[in-house]
Amino acid sequence: MRIPYARSLAGLFSARRRMREDWDLRARQDARFYIDCGHGATEEGFWRSGEEDLRQYVLRGLELDPSAAALEIGCGIGRLLRPLSERVAAANGVDISGEMIARARAALAGRPNVRLERTDGDLGAIADASLDLVYSHIVFQHVPDRRALLRYFDEAARVLKGGGVFRFQVDGRPERTPRVAGTWDGVRWSAEEVRARVAERGFDVADLSGEGTQYLWVTAVRRQEAGRAATAAIRVRPRAWDPKALDALLARLGPGASAERARLLSGEIGLRALAEPLVRDGRTLAPREYVARVYRTLLGREPDEGGLAFYAGEIEQGIARTNVVDCLLASDEFDASHRPPAAG
Repeated sequence: MRIPYARSLAGLFSARRRMREDWDLRARQDARFYIDCGHGATEEGFWRSGEEDLRQYVLRGLELDPSAAALEIGCGIGRLLRPLSERVAAANGVDISGEMIARARAALAGRPNVRLERTDGDLGAIADASLDLVYSHIVFQHVPDRRALLRYFDEAARVLKGGGVFRFQVDGRPERTPRVAGTWDGVRWSAEEVRARVAERGFDVADLSGEGTQYLWVTAVRRQEAGRAATAAIRVRPRAWDPKALDALLARLGPGASAERARLLSGEIGLRALAEPLVRDGRTLAPREYVARVYRTLLGREPDEGGLAFYAGEIEQGIARTNVVDCLLASDEFDASHRPPAAG
C-alpha cells in the first residue's frame, strides 16, 4: 500500500495542518494498517497487539495504581487505550486526526472512564497537575517539526503531577544524509538532545534506552515543586544491566564490543553502535539467514518461526535490515534478559 506523504512544497502548510490532513487520509484508507506495526491483518490481532504493546513497552518497569489518571498522545483508534482503561481510573486520549478520534469513540463506546479529544498540538483540555502518567508510543517518530514535539514536552510538564511519569518513544537514528522530515518519517533526535530538552522542562530522566535506534525510549519523572500536586499512584522501577548477560552479549558481538564495556556502562557509547558490524557483515546474507544471525547475537537464541518470517518478509519488501536490530534491542525480551527492572 502506498503511504500518502505530506505535500512537498515547504511552507505551503504548517506542520500541524500537514499532520492532520495526512493522518485523516491514512485513517480513511486503512487505520489499522498505519497504526499496528504489522499486526493489523485481522481485527482480533490488531486489538490483541494493543494489550501486548501496552504491557511490553508503555508499562514496562512501571508500578501503576488503579487510581491513576493517564493520557496517551497519539491514541489513534484506541488500540492501547482499550486495555489501559481496564487498569486505571481515567484514560485520556488525544490525536491530531479527527478521523482517528471518531473511530476511537466508536471502538471505545461504553467505557465511561475514557475521554477522547482531537488536539491541535497541545493538551488544552487537560488541567494542570492532574495526571499521573503521560505516554506516547510510535507516534512522535512521525512528527515533522521539532517545535511541535517540544510543545508536547511543555504540555506534559504542565499536566503531570510532581512525581508523574512521561514515557515516550522518538526516532533516535542518526541523520546520515540530508533529508526533509515528513509526516511518516519525522524528525530524529540524539539521546543527548532529547535528554537535555526534557530536563529543561522540569523532568529528571529515570531511564533511557535504544540510543541510535528508531526506538529511543525515554522515561522522565516530573520534578516536585512547591504548590504542585504530587502523585503516589505511579513508580518507576530502576533497571540495570545483568553483568553475566551483558558479558555474554558483548562476547557474541565480538572482541571489539567487549573492549567497550566500560564506555557502554558509562553511557559514552550505545549498544546500537556496537551492533553496527552485525548489520554490516550481514548485508550479503539471505534475509532469513540474516534475521537468524541477529536473533542469535542479540537474544542468544534461535528465532521462532513467526519472528523469522515477519522480519525476513520486511526485508524482502524493502525495509532496511537495520530495523531488525532496532526492534530486537527495543523488545521486552531483550530488556527482561539483559536489563531487568529491580525487584520490589
